[in-house]
Amino acid sequence: MKRSDPVTLAAAMAAVLGLATWAGLARGGLYPVMHEGDMLHMVQIVLREAAGEWPHLDFMTPLGVLAFAPVTLFVRLGWPLAEAFVLGQALVGVVILPAAWWAGLGRLPRGWAHLFGAGIMVLVVALVPATPDPDISLSMNYNRWAWALLFVVLVVAVLPARWAGPRARLGDGLVLGLGLAALALIKVTFFLAAAPVVVLALWLGRDRLGAIVALAAGLAVTLAVTMAAGPMIWPAYLGDLGAVASTEVRAYPSASLPDVVAGTAARVGSLLYLAAVILARRAGQARAGLLLLAAAPGLVYVTYQNFGNDPVWLFFLGLAALALRPVPGGRHAGPGQGLTVAGWGALLLVAPVFMAMAESPLRNLAAGEAGRVEILPGNQGIWMPDDRVAHVQTRVSRALFAGEPAAQAHTLPEPTLLLGQPLENCRLISGLVGWFRTVSDDIGASEFGGRPVLVADMLNAYWLYGGVAPLPGGAPWYYGGLPGVEVAELLLVPQCATRPDVRARVLRELADGGFGLTELRRTPDYVLLAIRPAAESAR
Repeated sequence: MKRSDPVTLAAAMAAVLGLATWAGLARGGLYPVMHEGDMLHMVQIVLREAAGEWPHLDFMTPLGVLAFAPVTLFVRLGWPLAEAFVLGQALVGVVILPAAWWAGLGRLPRGWAHLFGAGIMVLVVALVPATPDPDISLSMNYNRWAWALLFVVLVVAVLPARWAGPRARLGDGLVLGLGLAALALIKVTFFLAAAPVVVLALWLGRDRLGAIVALAAGLAVTLAVTMAAGPMIWPAYLGDLGAVASTEVRAYPSASLPDVVAGTAARVGSLLYLAAVILARRAGQARAGLLLLAAAPGLVYVTYQNFGNDPVWLFFLGLAALALRPVPGGRHAGPGQGLTVAGWGALLLVAPVFMAMAESPLRNLAAGEAGRVEILPGNQGIWMPDDRVAHVQTRVSRALFAGEPAAQAHTLPEPTLLLGQPLENCRLISGLVGWFRTVSDDIGASEFGGRPVLVADMLNAYWLYGGVAPLPGGAPWYYGGLPGVEVAELLLVPQCATRPDVRARVLRELADGGFGLTELRRTPDYVLLAIRPAAESAR
């Protein structure tokens, strides 16, 4: 294959990174229109980290220390959160660029290496999740970063290298080791998807030097984190992961596993993947075909576990299939043509996702402040549509065709009881920012303001608006258990919850744990109660 020019490839990647960063900063703010729950989850973690807290040690989360650390760094340096988000993403791009450049230069033909490099940069700096929806959303940035790293690692592990020798194996080992370490510290499911493929690739290639370098790089990262956070970061991280893995609150965020593999939306991509594996082996690329097959379970699992289940892996599949084509005119011409079809088919299927991501900084640049309000105190530069913030929408459960026989098949859910009284069967659909702000202001104006609160709901962002204090050891996003209950002074029970089932679960676990509750304040929006530890409530 024809090799890309190293300087041109690096310049093209830097240009994508620089343009997107400029577009993100030039508007002077960020203008999301959806996923405010996920965004407030991100804001909570960033602000707590900026205040000196560590994930797992000071609050519960299954996400690793690098999931938000780049954004946190710039908040600590004094930047508003909107600009810190853009600059944090740019920093991730600067760090990933050399590894992506190495992977594209050594594994992909000219042209495809440029597409790969540009795609990795787009994944890093987008202002939307990795979905075809073009609306600005500051959510799940860690998924995009992890996809970018995963593709770099898989390209190095799966595709045959253009050159050999100690220096090449040293470079590969560094990319693989540092890439796996970063994945483990962003979102461990991506690490689990990549690690078996890397181990198999090093074993098949009898690459002892690469394995030693990869292991040394991973251990160096582990040591650095241990020195910064202390050795207890690791059991705490494993504890959070174990708690989340065993919870029933969110077994999987979107479609079921069969639908992710063979559902209507996924079937074509799955067939293209299987065809690429078969055609690669028939084209004389037995090792790459085996590694491509070994990567499939991990890619499926990551897609299944991510919200939306968008098959972002089609980008990797398309480039891998095109790179594995044999020389035209040889004895493998038939499989080569099949790989061309599979590669182009995969790239076309994933094109809407990458187009939405590539356009997002420019869409944000074109956004206006008319009809928008800033959603965070302190001029953090994040603006949302006023109707999305101020207009709370709720949904009340009710039986269909009440009074008729058909209603027997549509009964109401069992009411949730609080101190013997039923709470509203009401779910909060939108207007989360306005809800959190209003409830927080009301508590702050009462005699109970400023105290740490355990929230009986999925989302806990009330403290961002000053009425209550953040809960030490708590969870910005509820996954199960009662994290932080030991130091919580108050329990906040919303009348309209984002997840009524979670509200019921928290109250049930408090009752099972023997905690006593005393009502302190009741409004149409919430009930505030004092929590007494089990030993005290038994007196």
